[in-house]
Amino acid sequence: MATPPPHSNPPQGNPFAPQGGYAPNGAQPYGSYGTQDAYGAQNSAYGQNPYAQSPAAPHQNPAYAQTAPAYGQDPYAPAGGPAYAAAPPPLTPGCRICASQPAGDMTIRQHTGLLVAMRFSKMEGPFCRSCATAIHRDMTTKTLAGGWWSPVSLLLFTPLTLLWNLYVRTKIGKLPHPTTPSPTGVVMDQGKPVFQRPLAYVVLLLPLLWLAVYISNEVTSQS
Repeated sequence: MATPPPHSNPPQGNPFAPQGGYAPNGAQPYGSYGTQDAYGAQNSAYGQNPYAQSPAAPHQNPAYAQTAPAYGQDPYAPAGGPAYAAAPPPLTPGCRICASQPAGDMTIRQHTGLLVAMRFSKMEGPFCRSCATAIHRDMTTKTLAGGWWSPVSLLLFTPLTLLWNLYVRTKIGKLPHPTTPSPTGVVMDQGKPVFQRPLAYVVLLLPLLWLAVYISNEVTSQS
């Protein structure tokens, strides 16, 4: 039986696709991949993922996509502003006597030596320059006047107290003068400097007193 000769012009495309076959509702026949089918859905072109989401997927909210905060930002922060309001600077404490500012923390001491006892006093800040000067002058003068009347006070505590107040005097000198008036209206009188007060020289009477006691004992022993 003779074999028929091959077709001179073989059909192009899918040899199994129907030629002018049935296509419902006027849709293109099978094989037109990449065009719209009978239901209006756009088929993916060859090489693309047919399940990839379109740029405007129905489940996405375009309005939220425009207003969504970037990663790391506070979603509750107002637009165009910082996430949280800046905290106010801490309040600087004023002078404990007159409430003026500026004020510095310091401790001014006073020592009183008695014959059989001793007394330690102190005033703690913050103080402004004016109040600190007034307190320093008063407590230092009282230490010079009454800090020598016991052996331990004479040799130890009074000299240490005076040295401490001398150190505090350098801190007072570094404070600026009050820039605000006293809200309470209390203004301490600084008075005269320490070495312009007569009580500061009571210590000079101590050797004279000892000399008087010594002479009195000598006179009593010889009589």
